Amino acid sequence: MKRRILLILLFPLATLACQKTYTLGPSPAPAVPTPTATPALINSTLGWTLSTSSAGFGPRAAHSSVTFNNAMWVIGGYDGTNSLNNVYNSTNGTTWNPVAGNPAFSVRYAHSSVVFNGKMWVIAGTDISGVGKTDVWSSTDGANWTLATSTAAFGPRAAQTAEVFNGKIWVIGGSPDGSTVYNDVWSSGDGVNWTQATPSAAFGQRFYHTSTVYNGRLWVIGGVSPSTFGALNDVWYSTDGAAWTLATASAAFPGRFENSCLVFNNAMWVIGGGLNLSGTMADDTWFSTDGVNWTQPSGTKFSPARSLHTSVVFNNAMWVLGGYPYPTFTADVWHSP
Repeated sequence: MKRRILLILLFPLATLACQKTYTLGPSPAPAVPTPTATPALINSTLGWTLSTSSAGFGPRAAHSSVTFNNAMWVIGGYDGTNSLNNVYNSTNGTTWNPVAGNPAFSVRYAHSSVVFNGKMWVIAGTDISGVGKTDVWSSTDGANWTLATSTAAFGPRAAQTAEVFNGKIWVIGGSPDGSTVYNDVWSSGDGVNWTQATPSAAFGQRFYHTSTVYNGRLWVIGGVSPSTFGALNDVWYSTDGAAWTLATASAAFPGRFENSCLVFNNAMWVIGGGLNLSGTMADDTWFSTDGVNWTQPSGTKFSPARSLHTSVVFNNAMWVLGGYPYPTFTADVWHSP
């Protein structure tokens, strides 16, 4: 099989995935989906428009992005040669401004970022060494970064997700080094002290998945199965981070990892991603108001198909930022509508 960017980035010293040993738990038991009431149907036509083909942040993938202080932000990542720790922002999607060429946190990719308590946060990740980090940083301006902790209790990891839910930051799943894959869930009210909600969530071990907060619940969607290195299309939710319920074991969208997910127009959206280890990427977009039923709208797609991009909501639009259209890296920016 071809070496996918998933292996190159997180496990640069690894050989093929089939030669790895993983720590696996029992298969999660199916649960009865509990769909919510469906609001008025979202417009079934969705078009993506190119904002720029060469954003100032440069070609990169496995970065993180947030919306903060009336701007979109791109943080860190990997450009095909180097791990990055630079920071850029934009108020229009076309012009991107360098904010910090060498911030206090080290170079990294496959990290996660959130906005919490009036600050941007950078959480864990890895670099070309392939060893997961344990640090947590915050900033009020993107230029000056403060270390919250160098040894977070969740331990080394990358390819995890992070969300803000019920007044806390949550870290979900991921892998420290490619040899062990987690399905634990942690939370913190200050970025320093972390509490484990569960060491073994029902959704099972996974990494390069996505998560979001919608309808008063935490959601986990797709990712990589450590048992087969296959792409998942299951959807799970939780109201407390400890007990997880299966919404669907097989969503209408093809299984995927390294995709993005956001909430827009009163629905959850799944955007792009990798479909397999042979380098097949997705350029599709799907939405759901209950996590069970997923619809693919028609309309102009972003191009090329990609994974390891990021997506944010800004100025009442969804945005796709950079990513990895196998086998290259891109610096394009798309928005919809």
